[in-house]
Amino acid sequence: MRIGHIGYAVKRIDRALTAFQNLGYEFEPVIDDTDRNVRLAFGVKDGYRIELVSPLDKKQESPVDQYLSNSVGIPYHICYESESFDIDVSELVKQGYKIVIEPKPAVAFGGRRVVFMMNIGFGLMEIVET
Repeated sequence: MRIGHIGYAVKRIDRALTAFQNLGYEFEPVIDDTDRNVRLAFGVKDGYRIELVSPLDKKQESPVDQYLSNSVGIPYHICYESESFDIDVSELVKQGYKIVIEPKPAVAFGGRRVVFMMNIGFGLMEIVET
């Protein structure tokens, strides 16, 4: 597996985009993922890739709500890209990682499967199928 990006939970993606652009990040178009109720934007600077994630509809539950309850923005996950998705997920489960969001296709990654896993010593990890 290799690092794909660092995910930042943000309350307002428009303000976050401006702040990161002012630091020199270049962004792809914003994606609305209605399945997960999040708005996403991927940005790159100096080879460092980030994902800004904000609630899409504040009236519905979003996976980033818990991270934003006491913060306006926070890095909250690291994403790894996997060429051996099922094997890597199985190995991480053996190492004590718990699946917190089951694998399913993601619009942000062209329908490739994504899983979120948690480990008390690591925190939240996203794995994207390549």
